[in-house]
This record gives sequence, C-alpha cells and structure tokens, in this order.
Amino acid sequence: MTDTQKKKLIAAASSKAAARLEQGNWPVLYWGVDGLQKPVKKNHRQLVKKGAVPNTFWMEDGEPPLKLDAVSWAKSLSGRSRDGIEELDAVVGRGHGFDTVKPLKLMKKIIQIWCPENGLILDPYAGSGTTGHAVLEMNHETGADRRFVLIEQGAPENGDKYARTLTWQRLHNAVTGKRPGGKKATPLGGGFEYRLLTKTIDAKTVLTMQRDELIDVVLTSHWENHKRSAPSLKRVDEESYQYLVGLDQNGEGYFLIWDNGGPVGSLSLDTYKKVALEAKKASIEPPFHVYARYEMFQSPNVRFWKIPDKILADLGLNENDEYNNEDEST
Repeated sequence: MTDTQKKKLIAAASSKAAARLEQGNWPVLYWGVDGLQKPVKKNHRQLVKKGAVPNTFWMEDGEPPLKLDAVSWAKSLSGRSRDGIEELDAVVGRGHGFDTVKPLKLMKKIIQIWCPENGLILDPYAGSGTTGHAVLEMNHETGADRRFVLIEQGAPENGDKYARTLTWQRLHNAVTGKRPGGKKATPLGGGFEYRLLTKTIDAKTVLTMQRDELIDVVLTSHWENHKRSAPSLKRVDEESYQYLVGLDQNGEGYFLIWDNGGPVGSLSLDTYKKVALEAKKASIEPPFHVYARYEMFQSPNVRFWKIPDKILADLGLNENDEYNNEDEST
C-alpha cells in the first residue's frame, strides 16, 4: 500500500469515527488504541455528572442500595487540599505539621449526602479532626443535631501524641471560638468529650471485668474461623435470663456462665441444665454457644468457648500478651 492509499484509508476511517461520535451513545468498553488490549470501562467526560449533588442519598433501613454513576464536583463544592491546610492554620496556628488536611467543604458535602440530620458519624482515623469540625459547623449553620465519634492514636512511635495536642485543640477552638494569638471567631457551640483509652488487655483484665463489660466484649469480638464474616450478635437484656446474653442472625443463642456476683463460672452439668432451660424458654435450638472459664461437662449441643482464651484470640492476642504502655488514643 502506498503512502497516498494509507492517507486515504486513514481519512475515511477518521470521517466514519467522527460521524459515529456525533451520534452519541458511545461504547462503554474500550480495547485500547489498537483494539487488542484488555477491555476497560470508559467514562466519557460528557457523561460525567457535574455540579451540585442531591442532598438525600442516605437511605432508610430496608431500602435497596443506590446506584450512583460517576460524579464530578467543582472545587467550589469540595474545596482543595490547600484549603484544608489554611483552615487548620486559622484554627490552631501554623507549625502543626499536617500537609494533607481534608477541606471542610468536602467533609460537609459527604456528611450532607450520606448522614441524616440526627445521625452519628464515625471517623476511625480522625487526623486533625476535620470530620468533627465539619459536624459542629453544619449543626451551627443548619440547626441539625448530628453527633460524631473520632478515634485517633496519633504517632506515638515518633513521640507525637497529636490526639490531644492537635485533634482536641482544633475541636476545642471550634466550639469556643478561640484562635491563635488571642483572636476570636464565632463559637460554633456544641461540645464533645475527650476519652483516653489505655492499651492494657490481658487475661487478668478479661477475667476481672464486670458482667455487662464482659457481655459487650463477647458480643462485639466473637468470631468463628469457618464463617466468612463475623456474626451480627444482638444483645438479650431480659432479667429473667441468667446466662443467655445474645442471639445471632440465625437465631442461635450465646450464653455466658456467670456466677451471681461473679466471677466467670464453669460449664458443668448443673449450669448446662440451666442453659438448656433458658434456651427452651427463648425457643432456641442447638447449638448453644457457651462462654465459660472451664468445660467440666461436654454435650453435642454445645459449642464451648473458653474465657479468656477465646476473647483474646478474637482480639488477635493470646493469654501471654500484655499491652501496657503510655501511648494515647482517643
């Protein structure tokens, strides 16, 4: 093929491609420029939604999941990383060492979309506290009643416990209106509690827990290796049950052998009989998941979980592990 023939062929193909482009309804799958590559989904710029996003993407219980297509937010709606740094500078002063601070606009937009006005927001990696600041600001602006839980360890390995020195300080200044250099801003109001969680967790700690504390740990930490995911356990609070403490999604019962006044008891023939009676009263069929200190009686109806071994294992520890340092986490 001569160069002239190649040019004519390319021109003809280009003309057909342009005509196809004008028709719209472009193909979604794309095999690369040579048509021989691995297919990928192509998001055409003209099909990406732009501008403001609806405010009611959060769903009520039981509603089917929403399918959201590609969305592009203008920077006026989502802010820039530089905005986040400047906002933090204004609240706590420079020198904080954070260079990847999320802008308040972005967090407020996400909260606005996904959380109802009386909802609860959890941020397990609080960083400088942008999420909490955004909630306080939105409550102040709209009269909403959203709450937040922030968790932050900081970087204790570097001697930087900024959960107290930065995260707390930012939220405190946002609530009170205090600013560096004695300046003042509009107080956002509201409030928060700062809690320091220790990292002491060992066999002795588990065995000395009060009944309610131990029930919470059992229901939130329970894991079975043969299942693909952790069961969702619902607490049973009826006072008429001595040992029954929870139910899973399959209706299986979870029992904690607890002597009156404590401590954790053993699974014996007598305690098994009480477990069986409580199961019958609650219309629970075997297997019975029983947490106890020792297994002195065995039954094919029981799946026995030894305390503290089972709890420590579910937490990724063993009976000889002990974490007791001065690192701060909140």
